[in-house]
Amino acid sequence: MRKATDAARSAVLCDKLARPLIRLGVVVGQLSSWLVLFVMLSVLATVVLNTLGLNEIIRWEGDVLLLGDAITINSMTELQWHFFGVLTLLGATYALHRDSHVRVDLVYHNLSPRARAIVDVIGHVVCLIPFCLIIAWLSMHSVRMAYISGEMSNYGGLSDRYLIKAMLPIGLVFLAIGAVGQLLAKFAIIIDPINFGHASTLTKGLCKY
Repeated sequence: MRKATDAARSAVLCDKLARPLIRLGVVVGQLSSWLVLFVMLSVLATVVLNTLGLNEIIRWEGDVLLLGDAITINSMTELQWHFFGVLTLLGATYALHRDSHVRVDLVYHNLSPRARAIVDVIGHVVCLIPFCLIIAWLSMHSVRMAYISGEMSNYGGLSDRYLIKAMLPIGLVFLAIGAVGQLLAKFAIIIDPINFGHASTLTKGLCKY
């Protein structure tokens, strides 16, 4: 009886620790989803400018962060993949919590909730978290070099290329944090599958957290 009580308390603790980490990923993902609108607007602006034969929209004195000293058709074109890149990198954590990322398996969905949780824990510990942290660390060199060299577009587009490059390590760190939250939630299922295995972490993350 005491062991069962201790197990239940451990499961509850894991669940409580998982909530803020999952909430962070959900909130960041929901906010980043608004970037779809900006992608559409930048595409529309590019099409209109191309139709009108305009290359430059406006120019000013001095440099503005990311935009440089002018907004051109190339600026709008590059904004499209900037917005899309940020959307993809920050939205990955949301996809993880929704369990909407790509899975290729023939066994997973036929397993019990506890067995699925064990598979997820192994995958997160062995693959996902190490991959995120290693690539985030290695990509920092590219960010530093872009900042030091003042890397910018070669075609009169956007400046401060380090900003978009920095989104790779930032997005991967968010994904690693989300994976830790998932680990804790899966531990709760493994420890107490009766109380925590009846609903997916997705449902709990979106509805309660």
